[in-house]
Amino acid sequence: MSTKLDSKSLEIQKYYKSKAGPSYHATSPDFNLREIEIEYLARWLQDGMRVLDVGCGNGYSTLCHATMFRSSFTGIDFVSEMVEQANMLSKEFQLKGQIAFQVGDATQLSFPDGEFDIVISERCLLNLPTRDMQWQAMGEIARVLKPDGLYLMLEGTLQGLRRLNDFRALFGLAPIPDAEPNYNWFSNKFDEEEMLRIATGLFRRLECIQRFGMYYFLSRIIHPLLVAPDQPKYDAAINEVARRICSHIPNYEDMGHVALFVFHR
Repeated sequence: MSTKLDSKSLEIQKYYKSKAGPSYHATSPDFNLREIEIEYLARWLQDGMRVLDVGCGNGYSTLCHATMFRSSFTGIDFVSEMVEQANMLSKEFQLKGQIAFQVGDATQLSFPDGEFDIVISERCLLNLPTRDMQWQAMGEIARVLKPDGLYLMLEGTLQGLRRLNDFRALFGLAPIPDAEPNYNWFSNKFDEEEMLRIATGLFRRLECIQRFGMYYFLSRIIHPLLVAPDQPKYDAAINEVARRICSHIPNYEDMGHVALFVFHR
């Protein structure tokens, strides 16, 4: 985000400052879902690439990928404390690739045109408080991609959340809110139709959309039904099973707010 932050951006930055810590999953309590995301992002990577992770947080996802591939990875985040944690965590990983973390602005990327083979945003752009800022960030991502480079856009969508809540309602489960006061109160999920219209002007084509509905079905519907009236927990054994199943059978009824959009520059 920009050097001179607006008031809401400052609040978001303050929230993530408080989350900076040694935990691998400091920015994502649903660690099984995060591991699924890392796995599916990795399916688009290979050796010899230059990869940018926009909004890398404490660097966990980037570091995982750097253990798999002999590529050059750069992670940026607008919270300096997260970047510090990423540099500390890097000492705990046996890396194949080169990696560098730095403070950066998603809406004003400090890289030349066509610098990267792949750009990843994983739950980053949904933290930008306005649509204009989101579109500006997407434009910057397109700018720093090489011709025919890939943008792996793993972000939250309103439609996926609505489909999940429609299914939860069939079983008397309360809807999951778009944003929660004590957690992601700033969540600015995408309207897919609007986002795809903007993307049409920035990218040559949409390669595919990967959804993770099977994980959401098992963890957000089956799990709470099994434990009711108790509250479901992220570290429950069924969520690990859901993760293993989703690794082979990812989608179910297009439900769940997180989806991976793969764009060709």
